[in-house]
Amino acid sequence: MKGLSDGKKCIICLVLVVIMGILLFYTYADDNANEYEGIIRLHVIANSDDEDDQELKLKVRDAIIEYMEEQDSLKTADETRAYLQDNLIRLETIAEGVIAYEGYDYPACASLGVRYIPEKTYGDITFPAGNYEALNITIGSGEGENWWCVLFPPLCLLEEGTDDTSEDNGNDDDLEDGLTEDESLQLRWKLMELLS
Repeated sequence: MKGLSDGKKCIICLVLVVIMGILLFYTYADDNANEYEGIIRLHVIANSDDEDDQELKLKVRDAIIEYMEEQDSLKTADETRAYLQDNLIRLETIAEGVIAYEGYDYPACASLGVRYIPEKTYGDITFPAGNYEALNITIGSGEGENWWCVLFPPLCLLEEGTDDTSEDNGNDDDLEDGLTEDESLQLRWKLMELLS
């Protein structure tokens, strides 16, 4: 660089800064990319770790799952994603209704986006840690333990445990709850395809 003028040195430095910026942008974007297309998770975050707030989290979870069970016309991840995106305010209203009914005045915030989710096991199917699309329901300040499940395909209906982000201790029978043997087998094959 000894033989280059100051103007050329500035241009070279500027080009290098732009290239580094582009590389950083794509590196960051890749970290937030959905690694598991076709799967939409549900994430409910409690206001605090207080026992009452943790119980409230589970009641909000139950109401959201029950509401989504009623949306039986949603057959694909794309349909489910579009429905969730169009109904975030309705989902917040459901959560806030449960919160108010239980005597609290916390707000609820619903959002849809890609989140890092730790490894989780449902019956004999393990979802590896990674970036998943997720419906987040945050209660109040959202500083408490959280709860995960798979909203699409609908595994929330199958999980009995209420663990936070650690592995579930459920048994293989969890997958059969509410499903015929054929439906359970089809669901397992579909999930294996999505996770591979």
